[in-house]
Amino acid sequence: MNRLMITLSGMVFLFTSCGEKKETEEKVTEQENTVAALNEKMCFLQVTEGNADTGKTIRDSIVFEIEPIADGDSIKGIFNWKPYEKDTKLSDYKGVLKGNEGIAIATTRAEGMVYREEVLFTVNGDSLSVKFGEMVEDDNGIWRLKDKNNASVQVLQKVDCK
Repeated sequence: MNRLMITLSGMVFLFTSCGEKKETEEKVTEQENTVAALNEKMCFLQVTEGNADTGKTIRDSIVFEIEPIADGDSIKGIFNWKPYEKDTKLSDYKGVLKGNEGIAIATTRAEGMVYREEVLFTVNGDSLSVKFGEMVEDDNGIWRLKDKNNASVQVLQKVDCK
């Protein structure tokens, strides 16, 4: 009986560890594909449509572009938020993309002001997730997310670059 239990336990361990290895291999392959895809510019867009009280269709849009700077993980791009009938937020950034996780410092122009802010994003195949939330200014004058773990996420879909 003891021998049977040991054999069954070993088989269960073998099957579960094989499944974990496959999942890890898939994640590594996905991250390698993201980095490999950055040999050229990638563009993402999210358009939110709604109707104002007047019956007009309104459209808010978020545009995010990523370009490789040189060999390695350095990137640059734009991150623009264009709400309907409001001030726009236009940003140029430089940063790094490690695997599918990006971190960048953007120079942002909004409501007549210019400031620097941290931009955190994740590339997930044909989509990109950007973190939003309450920001605090650090000692270097850069605005950063106060709580990165509880930030909101905006998902943009990959589009052809123009």
